Amino acid sequence: MTGLDFGVQIEPQYGFTYSSVKEIAKATEKLGYESIWVSDHFFLTPNAVDTNALECYTALTALAVDTKNLRIGAMVASQSYRNPALLANIAASLDHISEGRLYFGIGAGWKEVEYDAYNIPFPRAGARIRQLDETITICRRMWTMDKATFEGKYYRVTDALCMPKPVQNPLPVWVGGTGSQTLRVAAKHADAVNFAWTQTPDFFKERLDVLESHCRKIGRDLEEIRRSAGLMIIMAETREEIDVKLDEQNRSRDSEYMKYLSRQQPNLVGTPDTVAERIAEYVSLGVDHFILRWPYGDGMKSIKLFKDKVMNKV
Repeated sequence: MTGLDFGVQIEPQYGFTYSSVKEIAKATEKLGYESIWVSDHFFLTPNAVDTNALECYTALTALAVDTKNLRIGAMVASQSYRNPALLANIAASLDHISEGRLYFGIGAGWKEVEYDAYNIPFPRAGARIRQLDETITICRRMWTMDKATFEGKYYRVTDALCMPKPVQNPLPVWVGGTGSQTLRVAAKHADAVNFAWTQTPDFFKERLDVLESHCRKIGRDLEEIRRSAGLMIIMAETREEIDVKLDEQNRSRDSEYMKYLSRQQPNLVGTPDTVAERIAEYVSLGVDHFILRWPYGDGMKSIKLFKDKVMNKV
């Protein structure tokens, strides 16, 4: 198969110094991956007082300077963590700093404990999704109009300027999420959608049918929207090595990090051949972009193993 792109997610920068993030990004770039992604979270859990969590757009800006070819993106930025007009300006500036390599990843936001800690209002899901719609509308206007004006239920801007405009025209909008109303927003605005992290091919098929239904209602062709899968992987060359990795994870379940991750089980566990076979199932649904994530501490080895043993088989 051809035409597939693979990116690496540093998820969610928990425990990483920027030096280690940069090391992973440079290895990812050297091995020929298409993109590097970071998440948008402020901390792991309220008790994780000694666990790093690098701020999303600060980390992306540094990566824009420290890489040359990788596309960069947030998977995904929470729309309400930043004023929409400010977010539009940040993204446009970052597209210039990266010389046109930004994917604008955005979602409705979900991690209520962060909202509470940072004193950010956390309305119900329906309101957050409507805010997402308004945020993308404002961003698009600010990227394309001399002066942007918008009056919504939640957000407004009046003669707002954003200069310079993004290098890319249009700046690609990636909407992350699987809920029906989020997919309605994606049908309206998205250049790409990403479903992450532990979703099966059957789930993908059902959600893509929902997205297609929303597209039909507004007269948009589903084929205009790129489909991306976020995959959590535990992989090794032998079953014995895989069992060792699984055992190591089980023995560290008491850590704050592992308690957090225990809610998200890996999509794919197996040897490179098994992983390649499973990825082909997603490809058969029209997925042509994959964002790959590995357990903390396993990234560097697995990034190379995937490149050597999987990437050229799918």
